[in-house]
Amino acid sequence: MNDIKVYVTHSPNGNAMRIENSLFCHVIAGSDFLKQPVPQGYLPDNQGENISSKNKSYCELTTQYWAWKNQQADYYGFCHYRRYFSFNRGTLPETKWGTIEYDYLDEQVAAELHLNEKDMKKYIEEYDFLIAKGVNADCMDSKTIYDQYNEASDLHIEDVDLLLKIIDERHPYLSSVARRFFHGKTFYPCNMFIMKKELFHTYSKLLFDVLGEFERCANLSDYSREGYRTIGHLGERMAGIYYLYLKEKQQFRLGEIQIALVHHADKEDECSAELADGVMGEDESAVGQVVPVVLAANQKYVPILYICIQSIVEHLSREYQYHIYVFHTDITKESQDKFRQHFVGDNVDLSFVNVGKRVWRHVLQAKEHITTETYYRFLILDILKCYPKVVYLDCDTIVCRDVAELYHTELKDNLIAAVVDADFAGQCNRKNSEMRQYCLDVLKMDNPFLYFQAGVLVMNVRELRKQISVEQLFDMSDTGIYRFSDQDILNIVCKGRVTYLDMAWNVLSDCNNFRVNEVIRHAPYYILDAYEEARKEPYIIHYAGFMKPWMNPKEDYAQVFWQAARRTEYYEALLWDMMEGMCPSGGQERKEEPEDGLFLGTMRKIMRHVFPKGSKARQWAIQVYFKLKKQY
Repeated sequence: MNDIKVYVTHSPNGNAMRIENSLFCHVIAGSDFLKQPVPQGYLPDNQGENISSKNKSYCELTTQYWAWKNQQADYYGFCHYRRYFSFNRGTLPETKWGTIEYDYLDEQVAAELHLNEKDMKKYIEEYDFLIAKGVNADCMDSKTIYDQYNEASDLHIEDVDLLLKIIDERHPYLSSVARRFFHGKTFYPCNMFIMKKELFHTYSKLLFDVLGEFERCANLSDYSREGYRTIGHLGERMAGIYYLYLKEKQQFRLGEIQIALVHHADKEDECSAELADGVMGEDESAVGQVVPVVLAANQKYVPILYICIQSIVEHLSREYQYHIYVFHTDITKESQDKFRQHFVGDNVDLSFVNVGKRVWRHVLQAKEHITTETYYRFLILDILKCYPKVVYLDCDTIVCRDVAELYHTELKDNLIAAVVDADFAGQCNRKNSEMRQYCLDVLKMDNPFLYFQAGVLVMNVRELRKQISVEQLFDMSDTGIYRFSDQDILNIVCKGRVTYLDMAWNVLSDCNNFRVNEVIRHAPYYILDAYEEARKEPYIIHYAGFMKPWMNPKEDYAQVFWQAARRTEYYEALLWDMMEGMCPSGGQERKEEPEDGLFLGTMRKIMRHVFPKGSKARQWAIQVYFKLKKQY
């Protein structure tokens, strides 16, 4: 049995995940720069003979040097925490850069890449040297590898010339191969390879001799941060040169192996990991005393999320404990810390739950102004299954009343509590309504006036879990047949088991001064009456639709939003973003078409940013735009 060790390099002070496999040895490259103890399960590269302190210039090669000097194995391999080899015998689909790409490394991905000991050993033992599959220079918009290096903004071609000179002087047997490599078209990326012991020790002696001499002769003192990594970049090229040299000798079993890039390789924080497994942060005996509220957002929407939560917290009661959960995939730690510092208090807790691993395999189509985050509410059934019920709120809302009142709505055995959708009712009640036909044919709802708006919900978690699974909900969304995404799906699932709320709990704003007079007025009189009554004293204002008050301060109920915004640190940034979109001299589009005027220029900018290309809404907006242009 061969002793195979594949060293996975990790950045110091990072938060990277780790694959549990006896062949993988996880190493902190540049351990000299660690500001904390070496994490359990990781090896430092600064023990024994090492060059850990040179990590900023040698990059992952400090791991290779440490392994060469201190570790014993029959095979030595090197990869990164975000880049792994594929031991799949077939050829998996890859990008033009030659990498198989995944959002996350889960069990299904590990199985697809055959990252198990048995398959890895069998694959590796068939070769003396495996290297990351070569990438053609054409993919990097270069004619040769020499040109590609020369065209890199922070690298300097004279360093390649110096490298070649050193090879000529110290290892002349490689001179012709090195030049053929640089004037060829194939690049072997990432310093990723697996070699038998004899080849590895020969190569390492060669590599660090050449790079050591380069370090002595070169002057990197004024290089940029990326330029200072030059030795690592040159080491990457040396691996390709050595591979070509062995190829020409025709004495070894050589192979090229696909590599997989994992986009999100950070380890989940404890909260996300626990909640993803349905484990409560609170003592289970206290669950009944907590009002759980869920929102979903992305990093770009952080200012709006912050203002929404500000409005929630400002109306809370001292009688209850509240726990606000934010489902997301990309909100930064810095943003999360800002929320916690401001909102967490005696009776308020706040948790950010990264749901990326749960959703990345699903299509989750964004439609017009509806974002993919809207689907995350499905995950409440699994992640917060310890709660009997949960309040869900869209982020584009301003809360004017204690959400505990909403939470304590009596559901009995109904699956959900929500407000009748006055906009949908208006669309369906027009003569020859195509939307009504959609309601009948696709949603299978005989009465479209029972269709609810899903931006404000009380979800009966226990009963919903009996009715349907999260996987089934996502399977429905993956069909792509639903116009209003997860809202349509929830209406189908909950049909006949809905508690209808006072419309004041979800007052739709008069989007673009169009919704009330052109749509809602067509709704049955009793729905219109309820809507008009709710507008007098909204409990929650919902800025649903393509136009928002942070885009146009003249929008319906915009003053309520901006009053809340003024009490946050995002106020000035939102003003700037809005004015940048409206200022006559504030954008390239204005310069291109100065004859449009402020109103049409603003409309065009909104149209391009809000309506996806090819959508029906964009086609409609274009028609309106040109009609108005004729008038102006």
